[in-house]
Amino acid sequence: MIESYSEEVQKAREISKQMIENEYSNISRILELMDKYFVLIINCFENISGAGEIDNYKLGLIVSFIRTQLIISEHIIMSELIEVTTLERKQIELLARLSEIDKKLNNKESIHKLKGKTPNIGNENVSENLKNMYGMFSEIAHSAKTEPLALLVEDSDHNAISYSVLPKYDPTNTVVALNNHIQLFFDFVIYMFDFQNKFIPDYTNDEDMEIINNLIEEGKIAKLSVFNRFE
Repeated sequence: MIESYSEEVQKAREISKQMIENEYSNISRILELMDKYFVLIINCFENISGAGEIDNYKLGLIVSFIRTQLIISEHIIMSELIEVTTLERKQIELLARLSEIDKKLNNKESIHKLKGKTPNIGNENVSENLKNMYGMFSEIAHSAKTEPLALLVEDSDHNAISYSVLPKYDPTNTVVALNNHIQLFFDFVIYMFDFQNKFIPDYTNDEDMEIINNLIEEGKIAKLSVFNRFE
């Protein structure tokens, strides 16, 4: 019998955190390095001045991405997986919108046609990795199918399915969410290299690459699949 739902949730989140840290002892270090990269970006923003309407739009999207990434990190540690995938979907759309804006500018077209429209995930606006994630994430966000509810399943047998009202570490789905989270981070970093080259005076990516290289080494130690390409 649950007497205080919020208290039980907090206990379950702490257990999930302990379990993922037991499985991946350097998970905190991985997330810390991602956070450290965001600190560099935030400090670089101090050197941006005279931004117009379009650049302010892009800056707002970048800030939104950074803030959401930190929320996702917290939710992954706590195994709040439906919430994680819904937010990761938002991040994919945000990266697609940044790409759409740049394409409009390169073609000397107005961005006003983008207003009020959902970002287009196709047309090479995001990487294939993100494009492949997006369909599944949309099904979860829209409650379009029953299969994603497996993220809530505590136990099942041939006769019944039990849904958990508390977050619970899943050695498969929690880790998939973490890999997706890191993939989104890498795609954002690639975008930011180009953005900073254009907008930050005397920008070099030396500090950025030091963090990224350290992140890759930690990821290889953790044997997370998103880092397999670096082997």
